[in-house]
Amino acid sequence: MTVSVVIPTYNGADFIAETLQSVLGQSLRPGEILVIDDGSTDNTVEIAESFGPPVRAIVRANARQASNRNFGVREARGEWIAFIDQDDLWKSNKIARQMEELQRTPHADICYTARQEFRIENGVKHMGYIVPVPPPERIREALFRNTTFMPSSVVIRRSTFLESGGFDPHFNNVEDWDLWLRLHHRKIVFAGCTEPLLLYRLHPNSGSHSALSSLRLLKEVYRQQVLPYLPRRTRWLAHMRSQSGQESAAAAALRRAGDPRDIQLMSISILRHPFHTPIRYKILAHMVYTRLKKFQYAKT
Repeated sequence: MTVSVVIPTYNGADFIAETLQSVLGQSLRPGEILVIDDGSTDNTVEIAESFGPPVRAIVRANARQASNRNFGVREARGEWIAFIDQDDLWKSNKIARQMEELQRTPHADICYTARQEFRIENGVKHMGYIVPVPPPERIREALFRNTTFMPSSVVIRRSTFLESGGFDPHFNNVEDWDLWLRLHHRKIVFAGCTEPLLLYRLHPNSGSHSALSSLRLLKEVYRQQVLPYLPRRTRWLAHMRSQSGQESAAAAALRRAGDPRDIQLMSISILRHPFHTPIRYKILAHMVYTRLKKFQYAKT
């Protein structure tokens, strides 16, 4: 069971060496590591090439992340594909644990893991929240709510990925949710590791710059890949609940970035579904309080 690793990169010189060391340090070492660079203007490619085999760097300028992942899979020679983004890290037993799980579930074509967030501040690594994942028997319920797990946590059978069409570049930033749902609809069997084997790096304002564009695409994925598969009698309520949750998550990202549109979007989330996640009321009140304090401070 050979594993190829695909890493899409763009101007990742600050991170790529640590990520590659994380991949090369796996207890079950991959057969090849493909760094697919999107035309970086820094020395990302040079750093990757300095590692030598099994690392191979390929430059494809202006292709974007989803397309580059797809290209990497087509170029790969392994039976299984593991994705990792240029700034994420793996625990040393990540691939080994997933391959063990896939051997225990031989009819499965994809295996996911939980993740733990981390950030670097003043050169010090701070470990954060562990984002759990459901067991495989509850994957439908989870995927019908949100993306559930990250590409960097996945090992997938290469032939299954290619037959599915891979990531759809149209859904930039949320292409993973679209793919997981399409795989589920094709009756692909999922395996899972509940351990947080992926370390997911948070950056200042991480994700906030694309919060509103991602929100639009999330709603599009939901309409295409979830809504038609829900019972008619509960479809409208489920749709409102889903949109409300997506809007509150986007509002939280705007809040982290200091974007003043956070209050408006959180208000819309509450009005759309008043009884979904009551903590939103507390968050909205804190948003308003913080804004008023800033306004009063500016006046003085």
